[in-house]
Amino acid sequence: MPTTTIVILPRLLSFMLSLALLVTSMPSCLSAQDSPRSTLDQCEAETAARLRFIEDRLEDGRTNADYWWKGWLSFYGLGVIVTSVQASQEDDEGTQANDVVSAVKALGGTTRLWFSRPSARSGADEMLAIPAVSQPACRDRLAKGEALLRTNAEEANSRYSWKRHLFNVVVNVTGGLIVAEGFDESDRGWTSAAVGIAVGEVMTFSHPWRGASDLQDYEDRFPPSGIRTEPRVSWHLLPTDSGAKVQVRF
Repeated sequence: MPTTTIVILPRLLSFMLSLALLVTSMPSCLSAQDSPRSTLDQCEAETAARLRFIEDRLEDGRTNADYWWKGWLSFYGLGVIVTSVQASQEDDEGTQANDVVSAVKALGGTTRLWFSRPSARSGADEMLAIPAVSQPACRDRLAKGEALLRTNAEEANSRYSWKRHLFNVVVNVTGGLIVAEGFDESDRGWTSAAVGIAVGEVMTFSHPWRGASDLQDYEDRFPPSGIRTEPRVSWHLLPTDSGAKVQVRF
């Protein structure tokens, strides 16, 4: 039984991680042109231009963010099931402890993802829910759209937060210590800790990142001062019927 666990788990973990990364890396197939758009005839020209820009960017990032969230949620959820079953069937105390620790960490990842869903998953829904029936309403929609841009940017930049990376290390090192020192399984405990840290870092750095560039592009094109700065060049890989294309914005 212990030998079977050691052989199968790395393969299963590799498969699960590959599946999560595949889903995460899927390009956005739903563009703003595919989403219902409301008329902005009641809005001032400048406000309408801002609204169109924000709506396009928010909708462009919707599908990729949704794939990222569902992919990692599935990965950790499956991890809870697999390691829990292994722990219940394991006779070796040290191996069982490692499976229990892994199940707890996977449950923590699942819970965190469930309650901390990326804002980009909702696209422009919240701002489109405000009917543009008057100029004040247009300004309200714009305020909501700008707030969404800032939220998406903050979430994207959280990838570089030292607190987030430290938390990942602390959780996995703690789990490694429990198995290595509490059950005299040094190799198994520290290997599990290293794998957990690596997986956590991949999830963190793969978090939907375009929110930061969307906000910067918006501020460059529509500065509060009214004086536009030189536009930055940005590019994105988008799917087509025959394959893929590179979209360049400048």
